[in-house]
Amino acid sequence: MIITSKHFLDPVLPEPLPGSITAAADQISEQSQLISSRLAAVTAKKLSDLLRITNAYHSNLIEGYLADVHHLQKAQLNPPPHTDLVVRHMRAQQTLEQAVSSFPGNTFGEIFAPELISQVHHELFDGEPAMVDPGRLRAGASEQVQIGRHIAPPASLVLPMLQHLQHHFGRIQDPRRQVVAVLANHHRLALIHPFLDGNGRTTRMLTHLQLAYLGLKPEVWSLCRGLAYQRTDYYRHLALADRPREGDYDGRGQLSRRHFFDFIEFLLDVSAAQIQYILEAIPPLQLHQRVMATLAQPQQHSSGMKLSSAQAITVLFEQGSMPLDAFKLLLGLGDRADEEVHRLSELGLINCLTGAPVVEIALPIYFAEMIFPQLHVHTI
Repeated sequence: MIITSKHFLDPVLPEPLPGSITAAADQISEQSQLISSRLAAVTAKKLSDLLRITNAYHSNLIEGYLADVHHLQKAQLNPPPHTDLVVRHMRAQQTLEQAVSSFPGNTFGEIFAPELISQVHHELFDGEPAMVDPGRLRAGASEQVQIGRHIAPPASLVLPMLQHLQHHFGRIQDPRRQVVAVLANHHRLALIHPFLDGNGRTTRMLTHLQLAYLGLKPEVWSLCRGLAYQRTDYYRHLALADRPREGDYDGRGQLSRRHFFDFIEFLLDVSAAQIQYILEAIPPLQLHQRVMATLAQPQQHSSGMKLSSAQAITVLFEQGSMPLDAFKLLLGLGDRADEEVHRLSELGLINCLTGAPVVEIALPIYFAEMIFPQLHVHTI
C-alpha cells in the first residue's frame, strides 16, 4: 500500500464497536478498581515500585533482550551514575507517571499529543549512545523506514498523522470508548513508526501512561508482562492490523476493520488476564500459603527464620504498615521478637522506618516472585 495522506488512517475508530469490545473495556475498568480497593496505600506503592522493574524487564524482553531483575532492583534502590536502557526505562516511567498525573481530567486529547509522544521517547533514550536525537520525530525525506514487510508512512506524514489521531481520539467522551481508543492508538502509533528507532518501547510506555490517565491503575498490574508472555501473538496481531481491507464486509477505509478489532480485543484480553493475575495473588489465604512457602526456602530456613512469622507478614502485606510493637505481638515470640524482626529486616522482607516505631512491608525480588508466581519470564 502506498500511503499518501493522513486520511489513510480513517476511520480512526470504526463504528459501531462490537459489543464484546465495549463489555471487555467495562470489565478491565471494574477489575482495576478492585485491585486498588484491596491494597493498602503503602502496599500499592511497594507493588508499583516492583512493577516498574517488571515493566522495564518485559518491554526489554519483547525487544529480544534479557535483563537481570535483581540488578534492576539494586539500581532502583541505589541508582548508579551511568544507566543502561532498561534501568532508564524504570526512571522514565516514574518521571512520566508524575507528569501525566498533573494533566487536567477533562483534556483526554492531551495524552495523544505529539509533544507527549516525543517526551516519552526522549525520557527513554536520552543518554543512549546508539540513539541519535532522542525525542525527534521522523521528518526528513531520507528518514523512510521498513520493518519486515511493513513500509512505514513517509516521514512527511508522521506529524500530520499523529495530529489526526489526537484530533479524533481526543474528542471521545464515553469512558469505554476512551479505553478502546488508547488500545487502538497502540497499533496506529506502531504503524506510523514516528521515530527511526525505539518505537516499540515508546508505544508500550505511552499506552501505560494513557491507561494511568484513565484511572485503570496500570501501576499495580503490568500490560508489558502479558505482552511478553504472548510475544508471538502480540507481533502477529500488530502485523495483521496493518493489512488492507479484505472485501466489502471489512469496513470502509484502507485498513482491515476486522483485524483492527481483533488487535484491540487481544489487548483487552491481555489486560484482563494481568489484572486477574494480581487479584488472584492477594487474597489472605493464597497470600499466607505463599509466604509460608517463601519462609520454608532453604536460605530463609537456615537463617533461623520462623515459619510462624508468615501470619505476621501476611497481615503486614494487607495493611502495608503498622506500629512495630503491634508487629512484634503478631510474631508471638515474646522476648525473641526483636531477633525475628532483625532477621526479617536483613532478608529484606520488612522495612523498619528510621526515627519512627513503624514497620512496612517490602517486596524484594525473590519474595515477590513467590507471592506472584512466574512474575518474570526468565528466557527469551
